[in-house]
Amino acid sequence: MSLRPMLWPTVFAVPALIVLILLGNWQMERLAWKEDLLAQIEQGMTADPVPLPPSDTWASIDPSIQRYVSASVTGAFDHGNEAHVYISSLSGEPGYHVITPLQLSQGGWLLVDRGFVPISKKAADTRAAGQVTGEVTVQGVLVVPDEANAFTPEPDLVKNVWYHRPIDRLAAEAGISPVFPMLMDAGPSSNPGGLPVGGQTRLELKNPHLGYALTWYGLAATLIGVWLAFFFAGGRAAKDA
Repeated sequence: MSLRPMLWPTVFAVPALIVLILLGNWQMERLAWKEDLLAQIEQGMTADPVPLPPSDTWASIDPSIQRYVSASVTGAFDHGNEAHVYISSLSGEPGYHVITPLQLSQGGWLLVDRGFVPISKKAADTRAAGQVTGEVTVQGVLVVPDEANAFTPEPDLVKNVWYHRPIDRLAAEAGISPVFPMLMDAGPSSNPGGLPVGGQTRLELKNPHLGYALTWYGLAATLIGVWLAFFFAGGRAAKDA
Protein backbone atom coordinates (compact mmCIF):
# COMPACT_ATOMS: atom_id res chain seq x y z
CA MET A 1 0.00 0.00 0.00
CA SER A 2 1.34 3.41 -0.96
CA LEU A 3 1.10 5.82 1.98
CA ARG A 4 1.18 9.32 0.56
CA PRO A 5 0.18 12.26 2.77
CA MET A 6 -2.29 14.64 1.23
CA LEU A 7 -0.99 18.14 0.73
CA TRP A 8 -3.57 20.35 2.41
CA PRO A 9 -4.06 18.34 5.63
CA THR A 10 -0.29 18.42 6.04
CA VAL A 11 -0.06 22.15 5.33
CA PHE A 12 -2.58 22.89 8.08
CA ALA A 13 -1.53 20.16 10.51
CA VAL A 14 2.20 20.82 10.78
CA PRO A 15 2.00 24.47 11.98
CA ALA A 16 -0.88 23.61 14.31
CA LEU A 17 1.10 20.70 15.75
CA ILE A 18 4.12 22.94 16.34
CA VAL A 19 1.95 25.52 18.12
CA LEU A 20 0.28 22.91 20.34
CA ILE A 21 3.62 21.38 21.35
CA LEU A 22 5.08 24.83 22.07
CA LEU A 23 2.07 25.67 24.24
CA GLY A 24 2.51 22.41 26.13
CA ASN A 25 6.21 23.13 26.63
CA TRP A 26 5.39 26.65 27.86
CA GLN A 27 2.99 25.25 30.44
CA MET A 28 5.66 22.81 31.62
CA GLU A 29 8.02 25.77 32.08
CA ARG A 30 5.28 27.56 34.03
CA LEU A 31 4.80 24.42 36.13
CA ALA A 32 8.50 24.37 37.05
CA TRP A 33 8.36 28.10 37.89
CA LYS A 34 5.24 27.69 40.05
CA GLU A 35 6.66 24.68 41.91
CA ASP A 36 9.83 26.66 42.63
CA LEU A 37 7.72 29.61 43.83
CA LEU A 38 5.64 27.36 46.11
CA ALA A 39 8.84 25.87 47.55
CA GLN A 40 10.18 29.36 48.25
CA ILE A 41 6.90 30.34 49.91
CA GLU A 42 6.89 27.24 52.10
CA GLN A 43 10.49 27.93 53.08
CA GLY A 44 9.66 31.56 53.89
CA MET A 45 6.62 30.65 55.98
CA THR A 46 8.50 28.05 58.02
CA ALA A 47 11.77 29.97 58.42
CA ASP A 48 12.74 31.79 61.59
CA PRO A 49 10.78 35.05 61.83
CA VAL A 50 12.56 38.23 60.81
CA PRO A 51 11.97 41.81 62.05
CA LEU A 52 10.44 44.48 59.84
CA PRO A 53 12.81 46.94 58.19
CA PRO A 54 12.86 50.56 59.42
CA SER A 55 9.86 52.64 58.42
CA ASP A 56 11.95 55.02 56.31
CA THR A 57 12.60 52.14 53.88
CA TRP A 58 8.99 51.01 53.48
CA ALA A 59 8.32 53.07 50.36
CA SER A 60 10.92 51.05 48.43
CA ILE A 61 9.60 47.61 49.43
CA ASP A 62 8.20 45.36 46.71
CA PRO A 63 5.42 43.40 48.46
CA SER A 64 5.32 40.77 45.71
CA ILE A 65 8.86 39.72 46.67
CA GLN A 66 8.42 39.85 50.45
CA ARG A 67 5.04 38.08 50.72
CA TYR A 68 4.65 34.89 52.73
CA VAL A 69 7.70 35.70 54.84
CA SER A 70 7.60 34.82 58.52
CA ALA A 71 8.05 37.93 60.69
CA SER A 72 8.04 38.99 64.33
CA VAL A 73 6.99 42.45 65.53
CA THR A 74 6.56 44.23 68.85
CA GLY A 75 4.11 47.00 69.63
CA ALA A 76 0.72 47.87 71.09
CA PHE A 77 -2.66 47.09 69.52
CA ASP A 78 -5.13 49.88 68.82
CA HIS A 79 -8.29 47.85 69.46
CA GLY A 80 -10.51 50.89 69.08
CA ASN A 81 -9.81 50.87 65.35
CA GLU A 82 -10.17 47.18 64.63
CA ALA A 83 -11.99 46.26 61.40
CA HIS A 84 -14.06 43.17 60.63
CA VAL A 85 -13.74 41.36 57.31
CA TYR A 86 -16.64 39.04 56.52
CA ILE A 87 -15.28 35.63 55.56
CA SER A 88 -15.49 31.96 56.45
CA SER A 89 -12.92 30.20 58.59
CA LEU A 90 -10.62 27.56 57.15
CA SER A 91 -13.18 25.01 58.37
CA GLY A 92 -16.01 26.80 56.54
CA GLU A 93 -17.71 28.54 59.48
CA PRO A 94 -19.00 32.04 58.61
CA GLY A 95 -17.67 34.94 60.64
CA TYR A 96 -15.10 37.70 60.53
CA HIS A 97 -11.39 38.26 60.46
CA VAL A 98 -10.33 40.90 62.97
CA ILE A 99 -7.87 43.42 61.50
CA THR A 100 -6.21 45.50 64.21
CA PRO A 101 -3.61 48.27 63.82
CA LEU A 102 -0.41 47.59 65.74
CA GLN A 103 1.65 50.64 66.71
CA LEU A 104 5.17 49.33 66.33
CA SER A 105 7.79 49.96 68.98
CA GLN A 106 10.27 50.67 66.17
CA GLY A 107 7.96 53.34 64.74
CA GLY A 108 5.12 53.21 62.24
CA TRP A 109 2.11 50.92 62.05
CA LEU A 110 1.32 47.41 60.88
CA LEU A 111 -2.15 46.05 60.15
CA VAL A 112 -2.47 42.64 61.78
CA ASP A 113 -5.11 40.08 60.86
CA ARG A 114 -5.43 38.61 64.33
CA GLY A 115 -7.61 35.77 63.08
CA PHE A 116 -11.17 34.51 62.93
CA VAL A 117 -14.16 35.11 65.20
CA PRO A 118 -17.67 33.68 64.68
CA ILE A 119 -20.54 36.01 63.83
CA SER A 120 -21.73 36.03 67.44
CA LYS A 121 -18.33 37.33 68.59
CA LYS A 122 -17.96 40.27 66.21
CA ALA A 123 -18.39 42.83 68.99
CA ALA A 124 -15.14 43.34 70.89
CA ASP A 125 -16.87 43.25 74.29
CA THR A 126 -17.96 39.65 73.65
CA ARG A 127 -14.30 38.58 73.59
CA ALA A 128 -12.79 41.07 76.00
CA ALA A 129 -10.13 38.64 77.23
CA GLY A 130 -8.54 38.63 73.80
CA GLN A 131 -8.21 42.43 73.64
CA VAL A 132 -4.69 42.37 75.03
CA THR A 133 -3.22 45.71 76.11
CA GLY A 134 0.30 47.01 76.51
CA GLU A 135 3.33 45.91 74.57
CA VAL A 136 3.00 42.55 72.81
CA THR A 137 5.11 40.54 70.40
CA VAL A 138 3.28 39.04 67.45
CA GLN A 139 4.60 36.42 65.06
CA GLY A 140 2.95 35.73 61.74
CA VAL A 141 3.24 35.75 57.99
CA LEU A 142 3.45 38.85 55.80
CA VAL A 143 0.86 38.72 53.02
CA VAL A 144 -0.42 40.83 50.15
CA PRO A 145 -4.23 40.90 50.36
CA ASP A 146 -6.22 40.06 47.25
CA GLU A 147 -7.57 43.05 45.41
CA ALA A 148 -11.28 43.71 45.09
CA ASN A 149 -13.00 42.66 41.88
CA ALA A 150 -16.25 43.69 40.22
CA PHE A 151 -18.22 41.44 42.57
CA THR A 152 -16.67 42.65 45.84
CA PRO A 153 -19.20 44.73 47.82
CA GLU A 154 -18.23 48.10 49.20
CA PRO A 155 -17.51 48.08 52.95
CA ASP A 156 -20.32 48.98 55.33
CA LEU A 157 -18.51 51.59 57.40
CA VAL A 158 -21.49 52.09 59.72
CA LYS A 159 -21.47 48.43 60.75
CA ASN A 160 -17.68 48.18 60.33
CA VAL A 161 -17.95 45.25 57.93
CA TRP A 162 -15.48 44.83 55.10
CA TYR A 163 -15.33 42.27 52.31
CA HIS A 164 -11.63 42.36 51.54
CA ARG A 165 -8.51 43.80 53.16
CA PRO A 166 -7.35 46.96 51.35
CA ILE A 167 -4.38 48.21 53.37
CA ASP A 168 -4.61 51.84 52.22
CA ARG A 169 -8.35 52.16 52.92
CA LEU A 170 -8.16 50.39 56.27
CA ALA A 171 -5.27 52.63 57.33
CA ALA A 172 -7.10 55.76 56.20
CA GLU A 173 -10.23 54.75 58.08
CA ALA A 174 -8.15 54.16 61.23
CA GLY A 175 -6.25 57.43 60.72
CA ILE A 176 -2.80 55.86 61.00
CA SER A 177 0.45 56.56 59.13
CA PRO A 178 2.99 55.44 58.05
CA VAL A 179 1.75 51.90 57.49
CA PHE A 180 3.82 48.91 56.42
CA PRO A 181 2.77 48.05 52.83
CA MET A 182 1.86 44.47 53.70
CA LEU A 183 -0.51 42.87 56.16
CA MET A 184 0.47 40.32 58.79
CA ASP A 185 -1.60 37.18 59.29
CA ALA A 186 -1.03 36.37 62.95
CA GLY A 187 0.19 32.86 63.66
CA PRO A 188 -1.72 30.11 65.46
CA SER A 189 -0.61 31.05 68.99
CA SER A 190 -3.63 31.16 71.29
CA ASN A 191 -5.08 34.50 72.32
CA PRO A 192 -6.49 34.91 75.85
CA GLY A 193 -10.04 33.60 75.83
CA GLY A 194 -9.35 31.69 72.61
CA LEU A 195 -10.38 34.49 70.24
CA PRO A 196 -9.52 35.57 67.63
CA VAL A 197 -8.31 32.25 66.23
CA GLY A 198 -5.02 32.91 64.44
CA GLY A 199 -3.24 30.86 61.82
CA GLN A 200 -5.78 31.61 59.10
CA THR A 201 -3.34 32.26 56.24
CA ARG A 202 -4.74 31.08 52.93
CA LEU A 203 -2.17 30.18 50.33
CA GLU A 204 -4.20 31.07 47.25
CA LEU A 205 -1.72 30.23 44.51
CA LYS A 206 -3.29 27.83 42.04
CA ASN A 207 -1.05 25.48 40.12
CA PRO A 208 -3.05 24.20 37.12
CA HIS A 209 -0.13 24.18 34.70
CA LEU A 210 0.31 20.39 34.53
CA GLY A 211 -3.34 20.03 33.54
CA TYR A 212 -2.96 22.74 30.91
CA ALA A 213 0.19 21.09 29.54
CA LEU A 214 -1.53 17.71 29.29
CA THR A 215 -4.43 19.40 27.49
CA TRP A 216 -2.14 20.92 24.86
CA TYR A 217 -0.17 17.71 24.44
CA GLY A 218 -3.42 15.77 24.22
CA LEU A 219 -4.66 18.06 21.46
CA ALA A 220 -1.35 17.57 19.67
CA ALA A 221 -1.74 13.79 19.92
CA THR A 222 -5.32 14.05 18.65
CA LEU A 223 -4.16 16.13 15.71
CA ILE A 224 -1.55 13.50 14.87
CA GLY A 225 -4.25 10.84 15.04
CA VAL A 226 -6.53 12.79 12.71
CA TRP A 227 -3.65 13.40 10.30
CA LEU A 228 -2.78 9.68 10.29
CA ALA A 229 -6.42 8.84 9.59
CA PHE A 230 -6.29 11.06 6.51
CA PHE A 231 -2.89 9.60 5.67
CA PHE A 232 -4.07 5.99 5.68
CA ALA A 233 -7.38 6.87 4.06
CA GLY A 234 -5.51 8.56 1.23
CA GLY A 235 -3.32 5.51 0.81
CA ARG A 236 -6.30 3.18 0.61
CA ALA A 237 -8.02 5.47 -1.87
CA ALA A 238 -4.92 5.50 -4.05
CA LYS A 239 -4.70 1.68 -3.92
CA ASP A 240 -8.36 1.22 -4.76
CA ALA A 241 -7.99 3.59 -7.68
